[in-house]
Amino acid sequence: MPRGPAAAPQSPWRVPQVLSNPEEVAELYRELSRHPGLSAACLGPDVTTQYGGKYCSLYTEWSQRDLARAESVKFCRQYLIFHDGASVVYSGPAGTCTEIKDELLSRESPSGMLKAVLRKVPGKEKEKQFLEVWDQNRKVKSIDLTALDKHGSVYDDDQFGCLAWSHSETHLLYVAEKKRPKAESFFQSKAPELGTSDEDVVRPEKEDAPLKGEQFVYREDWGEALSTRSVPVLCALDIEGSSVSVLEGIPEHLSPGQAFWSPGDTGVVFVGWWHEPFRLGLRHCTNRRSALFYVDLTGGRCELLSEDTRAVWSPRLSPDRCRIVYLENNALGPHQQCSRLRMYDWYTKCTSTVLEAVPRQAWGDFPGIYCGALPGLCWAADSCRLVLDTAQRSQQDVFVVDTATGSTTSLTADAPQGSWSVLTIDRDLLVVRFSTPNCPPTLKVAVLPSAGQEAETRWVCLQDALPVPSISWGIHTLRPPPEQEHPQYGGLDFDAILLRPSESPTTQKPPLVVMPHGGPHSVFTAGWMLYPAVLCRMGFAVLLVNYRGSLGFGQDNVASLPGNVGTQDVQDVQLCVERVLQEERLDAGRVALVGGSHGGFLACHLIGQFPDTYHACVVRNPVVNIASMVTTTDIPDWCLTETGLPYAPDTLPDPDQWTAMLSKSPMRYVDQVRAPVLLMLGEDDRRVPPKQGLEYYRALKARGVPTRLLWYPGNNHALAGVEAEADGFMNMALWLLKHLRVVRHPAVCNGAASSPPRDAGSWRAGTGQAPRAALAACLLPRSTHPRPSMAEQGPVVLGAERHAEAASSPAACYRELRRFPAVSRAALCAAAEGQTFLLYTECSRHDLPHRQLLRFSRHYSLRHSASGGLAVSRAALSTGIQHQYGTGSSARTRPRGSTVLCSAAARGRATSCWRCGAAAGAVTAWTSRRWGSMERSTPRVQLLPCVPFPEHGWGVHDQQPQCLPGAALCLCQAGLWHPLIVPGPFACLAWSRSETCLLYVAEKSRPKPRPPCPWDVPGAARPVEEDEDEEGEQFVYREDWGETLSTRSVPVLCALDLESSSVSVLEGVPEHLSPGQALWSPDDRGVVFVGWWHEPFRLGLAACTNRRSGIFHLDLASGCCELLSDEASTAFSPRLSPDSRRLLYLEGGLGGPHRQCLRLCMLTWQTRQMVTVLDIVQEPTEAFAGLYAEVLPPRCWASDSRRAVLVTPQRSRTGCLCCAPSQDLLLVDTEAAIVTNLTAGSPKGAWELLTLQWDLLVATCSAPNHPPSLSTAQQDMASSSAMLHGTVQQGPAQLGTGGRGQAQRGTAKDGMVGTGWHGTGYQSAGTAALQQGCPSAPRCLSPRCPRAPQCLSQVVSVLPPVGQELPLSWVPVEDAPVVPGVTWKTLTVRPPCDGQSPTALGTQDFEALLLSPTDGMALHPLIVCPHGGPHTVFDARWCPSMAALCQLGFAVLLVNYRGSLGFGQASISSLLSRVGEQDVVDTQLAVEQALRTEPLDPHRLALLAGSHGAFIALHLLTREPERYRACALRSPVCNLPALLGTSDIPDWRYTSLGLPYTFERVPRAEEVAAMLQRSPIAQAAQIQTPVLLCVGARDRRVSPTQALELYRVLRARGVPVRLLWYPEGGHALTGVETEADVFRNCAHWFLQHLGQPQRDSLAQHRP
Repeated sequence: MPRGPAAAPQSPWRVPQVLSNPEEVAELYRELSRHPGLSAACLGPDVTTQYGGKYCSLYTEWSQRDLARAESVKFCRQYLIFHDGASVVYSGPAGTCTEIKDELLSRESPSGMLKAVLRKVPGKEKEKQFLEVWDQNRKVKSIDLTALDKHGSVYDDDQFGCLAWSHSETHLLYVAEKKRPKAESFFQSKAPELGTSDEDVVRPEKEDAPLKGEQFVYREDWGEALSTRSVPVLCALDIEGSSVSVLEGIPEHLSPGQAFWSPGDTGVVFVGWWHEPFRLGLRHCTNRRSALFYVDLTGGRCELLSEDTRAVWSPRLSPDRCRIVYLENNALGPHQQCSRLRMYDWYTKCTSTVLEAVPRQAWGDFPGIYCGALPGLCWAADSCRLVLDTAQRSQQDVFVVDTATGSTTSLTADAPQGSWSVLTIDRDLLVVRFSTPNCPPTLKVAVLPSAGQEAETRWVCLQDALPVPSISWGIHTLRPPPEQEHPQYGGLDFDAILLRPSESPTTQKPPLVVMPHGGPHSVFTAGWMLYPAVLCRMGFAVLLVNYRGSLGFGQDNVASLPGNVGTQDVQDVQLCVERVLQEERLDAGRVALVGGSHGGFLACHLIGQFPDTYHACVVRNPVVNIASMVTTTDIPDWCLTETGLPYAPDTLPDPDQWTAMLSKSPMRYVDQVRAPVLLMLGEDDRRVPPKQGLEYYRALKARGVPTRLLWYPGNNHALAGVEAEADGFMNMALWLLKHLRVVRHPAVCNGAASSPPRDAGSWRAGTGQAPRAALAACLLPRSTHPRPSMAEQGPVVLGAERHAEAASSPAACYRELRRFPAVSRAALCAAAEGQTFLLYTECSRHDLPHRQLLRFSRHYSLRHSASGGLAVSRAALSTGIQHQYGTGSSARTRPRGSTVLCSAAARGRATSCWRCGAAAGAVTAWTSRRWGSMERSTPRVQLLPCVPFPEHGWGVHDQQPQCLPGAALCLCQAGLWHPLIVPGPFACLAWSRSETCLLYVAEKSRPKPRPPCPWDVPGAARPVEEDEDEEGEQFVYREDWGETLSTRSVPVLCALDLESSSVSVLEGVPEHLSPGQALWSPDDRGVVFVGWWHEPFRLGLAACTNRRSGIFHLDLASGCCELLSDEASTAFSPRLSPDSRRLLYLEGGLGGPHRQCLRLCMLTWQTRQMVTVLDIVQEPTEAFAGLYAEVLPPRCWASDSRRAVLVTPQRSRTGCLCCAPSQDLLLVDTEAAIVTNLTAGSPKGAWELLTLQWDLLVATCSAPNHPPSLSTAQQDMASSSAMLHGTVQQGPAQLGTGGRGQAQRGTAKDGMVGTGWHGTGYQSAGTAALQQGCPSAPRCLSPRCPRAPQCLSQVVSVLPPVGQELPLSWVPVEDAPVVPGVTWKTLTVRPPCDGQSPTALGTQDFEALLLSPTDGMALHPLIVCPHGGPHTVFDARWCPSMAALCQLGFAVLLVNYRGSLGFGQASISSLLSRVGEQDVVDTQLAVEQALRTEPLDPHRLALLAGSHGAFIALHLLTREPERYRACALRSPVCNLPALLGTSDIPDWRYTSLGLPYTFERVPRAEEVAAMLQRSPIAQAAQIQTPVLLCVGARDRRVSPTQALELYRVLRARGVPVRLLWYPEGGHALTGVETEADVFRNCAHWFLQHLGQPQRDSLAQHRP
């Protein structure tokens, strides 16, 4: 039956129907949000008038939402209260309101004569904090706490914070963050040479000297809303001396807070929270282990005053300074529960229980204590009674407690029903706040009667508020049916508060909005709430459900819910809804759900379990998957406790517990959801991470359920920011209006719900020709050419002294080896009638002192010699490259132009457009003109920004092209600016064949977002704009493409017309595609591009070649889009031949492993006939192992348009034992079915093709002990050729039926390309001889075995005619020295047949690279490195960190286990469903073989790995816990099921288990259990090895919470562990400073736990 007020005071205003106009809704919200909230009150001292009367001042603080400023403002108001000691005689306001600015804390002294204020003051570099002391007339002290530098920021929160006066009023006590020692990089430029003393970097000699390498050490915090709180300290300010002391004597395992001075000011009483083994979230968690302590300031002794196995908080000292009362709960268990009131007698040292927890609340009796804290001043003047407020069922009442007898009396029993809260009590003058669901907060005062007469309390209103008209409310009490009763706690009931609009009998039935509260151990009390009030005024009825488990109903009610979440609470809400719909006049056909946190959990359950009841749903930061939340939240104990499972910090959930958590989650019912869902997520939510909502959003989108996601940066779990709160309400209201069939407002109809995916066969989308917007040009002022930067220091040959120095220090070693530059790009330019070529190269190297990547250019001259060879010389000094994204050359044989993509947003330079001030990038087109024997480049047109083009790398003397100013056009001002997409899977910069247009990819321009309504001026007319702003789209979530592509969302193709200086965004691309890698079609009438499907949602794209994509042709005249490749595959990296007749591209299988063996396909443009040039290789042969490259080289075609050069990893060739896993250059004859390895006879190592122009090959080659070098090559006619011939299938084979616009696939006829290999069909002559047993068969494929000493170099080669490709003589262009002290070899490992897999897979061999020092040491310590991926490969390329480890005396084993690239598709497939088993066994086998055959120390082994390699390393630590003495991991995969909602590649979880993945798939309980069993975290209890963890805070691939989970469990078990946290780091942990810091910490970790390698010059090599 309902109880409570039946209705608000009646008014003539009625609700004829639901308010549906957005402007009116916004005005209503604005009106009701103006009601302020009362937050604090303070009573001044009594003043006696000349007539004998008494009065005092009342100071109050209020807060109010300021929508125009988008912030919450604080203001104060004072009142005068006249009283006679027994009652209030008169009261009234004194003056007007005054805003409070920059005030963090304030507290009056005990006498009321002084006031302390903590204030923040903005500074030039950082915010400062001042502590001020005021008397009644002036400010007497102002102390700059920041300048004193005794501690960090002062805490102003209500969890730890305090500002307490000493009883003598001479000192102030507060809590602040502990001062941290300064930290700096190992490679700080101001430091001396870091190789001189390795001890200096561990412990600084000076006390104030910065700690090196400590700036990224992970600092634990206290979770949600307390992320800046880590190590609190107690601080005392001496007001007279203006000095601050940090109090000592507090145990290191405690975090102190809520402190006050002890009687006599001899010490401090405080609450100490245990933070060992690690910190958990503390906000709203009254179950954290804590106790009451006293620290003696004279002797530094710390004394325990309460039990140390409980949770204690909120201590309050009585006025007579004899007693301390505090609240107490059980440690762990539910976060909120019925509390005990305990009292400590200061002089007798005895503790007593004043009030116990109440099992069940009887009607009218005291319900128990459920408050988050006692009032700051709660004691009566007699020091025997205290006043508190607590929830009593669905109300909040005020009680007085007699501490002597334990009796309680309600002070509000005869007062109006609602929510009563105590603000303060002083001298028995009681100040409270009162509100109801239809009445904003009001201020009331009363005099507390003497003991025994408390029921006669008379309340006087000081600040009244009129009730909001047209809202009635009542409280309904319900009891579940017998079948839903709890077996242990039977007979429980629960409440619900119903708000409804006042109506006349003729009014239509209002729709119902159901709101279950969060927590789940929380409660809705009958107080003022903005959202329900506005919804009710709009015409909705609002049902606030306090299901069983809510506070205020007794401890049994709380205890009934753990273990029954998802059932009991869901049943209670559904029962309440059904009962209210039966008893009240409500529209059962228009019911919606709104909930946050656990309320969102219930809402998602209800729309899945009862899909016919609810027609719309709005959830805020919902819990949707308890299993995936347990590793990401700051309260992992909540996940287990509410599931009914035990929690311990040193244990992790087992598979059965994961299954139980998943079974209680809303994701279990996602297939049944039909109601449209709006999700609101806070980006900084630590309690329920936004990945929870994203997981649900993707599941709903995949099922076609209308869904919309709002993403609020800078907001945490509460979404309490004024702007977020207002935007959230408006979007919620519009969502309900739309889907409850009240109105269809355009603001929520356009793009509000995800549209179903477009038919995959409908390619001819788009109509009309792409429009071209004419832009007005503006001229640039002239600028002088900048001076070349000193970007390069040439290659340094390591001599004996320098080598000895480097080997003695990790920092010096790393610094030395990082000086070698890497070549990233090359371009050729013809001159002197084709006999001379200019070679332009772009290089980069790490600048450690400045912690940045230096980019510079080098220039060479290539001339044909009289003997037919090539002569190479340096043509210019190196020049720095700044602000440049990428370049592209025109299509002609002798290019007359090139393009440079630049950015002005660089350090130390102009970052904005001089016309409009917007940050911008630039596209600059350059033309060349003859100048003497060379060519000079001048800018042809420059677009954006309106600043001169920065330096360009040709400027040497007057014989080289010079940079001159050009014209510019401000796209910002024209309104057409959109962010350019720079290097990545989408990027391109392509010339048209006519060289009049440029094609590039950019992010789609979005209309300027704005809130759903104007907040600043009520009723303001909107300006009419050509491009209408998106209304209500400000916080709409934008999907992106995951790791390293977080700024890529909706790419568009853009064409720049150089003649008219206009940019056009090409139309006709289907909406479900994201275009990229575009190029002009042969006739310039269209565009060829790669289109990636992004429906139903985007997955991570970086390093994932299995994403559905195709090659498309967009006809610019008709706007039709044609699919050229196979529809059911992945196609990418298109390359058009020089004669524009053939299109080459890569094709892979859809789904499955992210990296795999690929096909090389070719399309004949005129006939649209498609053939497979190279097919997938299942089993590698000596001749060819398959294609594994992510992209084809940008210039891969030979000038004959018949042959192409590819780069791909290849396994070692069995005929040559000295060969290693390498990355080779392969020449493919697309007509004769011939594949030639151009690097077969060249130096071993990893090759990279930079460019192929005019049949000149420019490449780099490196090795583990040889930095990258640049070389050319020329033909050696004296050597024999070794070519790989392919079989040709006879007759055509139609592989695709095709359709309209669909290319036809098949084999070519009459000598055209074959479809691929079968078995060992592709083989060399040497291979055939070996198979026939010929004794004269060569031992390797190369004509010259590379066993002799060789020179690795950056090389250039002339590609010979067809059939004469081998051998090539590579001409070095820029050589690099071999690094001394490092040697390497390849180990081939053949696993034994285990009988558990097919023979072909079980006996397939794999390889490992062993890098060893050459210092003559007897036995080297070994560092084992399995690679990540898992489908990637360690090839024999230069890696500075591995070479540095070798120079330090460590041997390094790089393991390419089965599943690595370059060993055939069968090897990749063998790992599927066997991760955590096969890869771990292979690594063990490689270690065993290395220990048997090489001079390695078996007692000093360590592991170094990242990502999936770290996954393997952790498995090794659990299987052989005593074998490895140290382990360093980067971005480790620890827990497969925990990646459910946190990774950008959710499909990887299923693929690793050999399961198919679909977008709609939700893991079943048995799959989650299987994932956990494969995860190393399941056996973490076995780990004993010290572990170093390095993670990037921005890792989208493997969430850093994976490492954090491992860190916590290892700490709890006492295993030495260290966590480095890189705020800007992604998955790869790239970046100059990050890479250097990671290496230095890893090297020190190994030196610390393995010991310094001892060198023995007399030791001999042992086999």
